[in-house]
Amino acid sequence: MKKSKAPSVPGKRWGSPPSATRSSASPDYGRKTSQTDNAVDLIRSRIIDLSLKPGTKLDEPLLVKQFKLGRTPAREAINRLVAEGLASIFPNRGGTFVRELDLSEIDEVLMAYQLVETVLAQLLQFEDPGLVSDLERIQARYIGEVRAKSFLGITSVNEEFHLRMHRSIGNGFFYEFAHSTHRHVRRLLVLLYKMEMKEKNLLETQLKINLGEHDGIIDAIRRGDRAALNSALPVHARQAQRRLQAILGKKLPALSLGQLVAAAM
Repeated sequence: MKKSKAPSVPGKRWGSPPSATRSSASPDYGRKTSQTDNAVDLIRSRIIDLSLKPGTKLDEPLLVKQFKLGRTPAREAINRLVAEGLASIFPNRGGTFVRELDLSEIDEVLMAYQLVETVLAQLLQFEDPGLVSDLERIQARYIGEVRAKSFLGITSVNEEFHLRMHRSIGNGFFYEFAHSTHRHVRRLLVLLYKMEMKEKNLLETQLKINLGEHDGIIDAIRRGDRAALNSALPVHARQAQRRLQAILGKKLPALSLGQLVAAAM
């Protein structure tokens, strides 16, 4: 995971995420990107939307041929994805593979997600200028992705929605933890949407719940209501766990992410 550096922007606190930080969940604020940056963004998206399934081998020939990369950018992209925790190196298997998650790791991701959102509810800075208007703009784009049923887009804009709130805290270390957590949560959310799509009306119901909870979070921030936020954000974060349990029931303990993906396809 790439650590934050102390920003040189005047007036910024050390450790706070710069407003110009580029991520997969935030707009590109004019920062020039390299071929490696673009490659990482593309491959990360393919991992998150499950086009590259858990256990898929990531090697230079694949990235050179399929993603039209040079060998050096391909190698750098693999190293970055390993650092982000989306890929794992297995020397005994002869390479790097899209990270698999077993039940215990899925539980850890969901626990981390609930933790970062609970802390966010307690530390969010209501006085952050532009926070409410930014969240309203993000929510408008979120509605568009929901209408399009773009699971990759929905999870990307959802990540942006949450990270905008995390930026208000002004703690770069915690921001990086939240960012890393949301990357892993996105894979689970895409899987959940794919599974819910198979059940009559389940997907539509869940998307409406998500939209309503986002509106409730924005309203709590607009009113400066800490108690409402302390209730809304943890409940919102627990949705993923509740949805997974509702769909899989007693089958959950025996399955890994790869098996869940296979069942959803």
